[in-house]
Amino acid sequence: MDKHQTTSLSYLVRLWPTGVAGQHLWRASLENVQSGERRGFANLEQLFVFLMEQTEHGDPPDAQSTAEPAPIRRPIS
Repeated sequence: MDKHQTTSLSYLVRLWPTGVAGQHLWRASLENVQSGERRGFANLEQLFVFLMEQTEHGDPPDAQSTAEPAPIRRPIS
């Protein structure tokens, strides 16, 4: 991770099932929210490896930003 990059990563994840030789596989794509760059993955393992690589080399966010986000409250209909 670049030292000048923020400590937060945001991706839009798309998952869809495919059938190959009678087996069901999940394909995935990630779109970087900041840059708009898209990456495709042939399976979930490749997706997870990419995410691990993106997060293991950077400094962790400070303690305040790692706190659990407040739950989203929606009005009762």
